[in-house]
Amino acid sequence: MDRYNFVFFLEDFFEYNKVIYTEVGKRQNVRSVFGFYPKNKFLRVLFQLQHSKTTNKYFSLPFKSLWFSTYFKNDFADPNKPIVFIFDARWLEYDYMRDYAVWLRKKFPGCKLVANYIDIVATWKESAKPDAIRHLVDLLVSYDKDDAAKYNMECHPTVYSETKITKPNDTPMTDVFFVGAAKNRMQKILEAYDTLEKAGLKCYFYVMDAKPPYNQERSGIHYVEKDVWLSYEKCVQFVQHTKCVLEIMQQGAKGETLRVWEAITYGKMLLTNNQSVKESKFYSSDYVSVISENGDIDVEKIKNFESKPNPFKDQITPEAFLKYIAEKL
Repeated sequence: MDRYNFVFFLEDFFEYNKVIYTEVGKRQNVRSVFGFYPKNKFLRVLFQLQHSKTTNKYFSLPFKSLWFSTYFKNDFADPNKPIVFIFDARWLEYDYMRDYAVWLRKKFPGCKLVANYIDIVATWKESAKPDAIRHLVDLLVSYDKDDAAKYNMECHPTVYSETKITKPNDTPMTDVFFVGAAKNRMQKILEAYDTLEKAGLKCYFYVMDAKPPYNQERSGIHYVEKDVWLSYEKCVQFVQHTKCVLEIMQQGAKGETLRVWEAITYGKMLLTNNQSVKESKFYSSDYVSVISENGDIDVEKIKNFESKPNPFKDQITPEAFLKYIAEKL
């Protein structure tokens, strides 16, 4: 990876991004860019008005290209190295970001562009699906192996690194922790909770946007409205204070999710309904328990588990991802 300079373009409103990518962005040949907001207050307001997602949803405001030179400055220790620009593919849903990708080619001859899909392709707008942006980039990467095969993309797990918590950690201990939006999996979330609670396990589930009849009251489920996110630092605190992290997959998804990386990084058990997890190179029966297709859970395995360092931890870091990108280009 030392032969390239790398730039991550990341959504700034995802606290997760700042937690995971800040440290790697301190390397001499890596920069992490969280949004493109000017520091000057007047320019910031002007920028926000011109780039309003609500307005641009209906019609594209002109002259956004005037901002392109402010998005990123080549201040690397060795500015002559070829640059690899890695986009969160969600950015490329916007026309001005697709124009920016073209602009980068002209501004930095010899640069490489990568689009990284951190959610299943079905959740993307048509404008940023793989076949719509393939001509803009040198490499398409997905965390989901089925999407990677279907759309002819490379496959690499979601990036993760250990979080440095700065706030007091007074989170209570639990046996099983879950966090996520209800999406199309609420029935399975409730079934898992009921099985775990009946076995005497202490659970805390943080569930967003659950709709009737699935937002059923449970003592250990905390329901919140749509977009009421749990801060990522708080999420990590819950992970640190549990025995087991629960993963319930979206329908149609098979790739490893953020819950897998949290369990690996903090030495927790992963309880998952992902039947294909046993095919993953990150699978270990010492750390993973699979919910059977009829919903059975090995509750004794959770009760007897003790947190311990997971040997896969170093394989999912941002540095490991950059090495992978460098090998594929």
